[in-house]
Amino acid sequence: MRNIILIIIFLLSSKILSQNKEGNIIITIDQNVHPSLSNMYILKGEKKYYISYFPGKFVIKESDYLDLLSKDNSSSLKLVLSSNSQCKDDLVSKMYEIEDFKLSWLEQPYVILYIYNTDNKNYKNIYKPLQGKSYTYDYEYPGGTMKRTQKTFTKDQKKCQSNN
Repeated sequence: MRNIILIIIFLLSSKILSQNKEGNIIITIDQNVHPSLSNMYILKGEKKYYISYFPGKFVIKESDYLDLLSKDNSSSLKLVLSSNSQCKDDLVSKMYEIEDFKLSWLEQPYVILYIYNTDNKNYKNIYKPLQGKSYTYDYEYPGGTMKRTQKTFTKDQKKCQSNN
């Protein structure tokens, strides 16, 4: 009898834990994978859908995912996240908004989101920031890529150009 109760508890707890939709999304900021991303949510209109994120694991509640799918598709989705980093004795926090986030990213084998902080001197002369922002972003997935126009090439891109 005790074993049956334990099996039932196990099945119920695994059912509750599996009430999430997961995607394989890796987010890099200034070419570094940041484990300290926080306050991450999808914004649709005025409603926020909170996300759990670990590098390579993007998790949204199944009910929120279904709600996003069933909502009016005329309004776009925005992924909002904050990055925290230590600079000398100060904690620096920066918020990013990914304007063209797509729920289909959760169905892809992987998505890599590259965010470039144009306040950083290494990227200031290479990447043109989004209008009214101090950053830009690109992303890629198995079916394609979205790259923004750059002001100039990076060192690696210049090397590649000279090898041709």
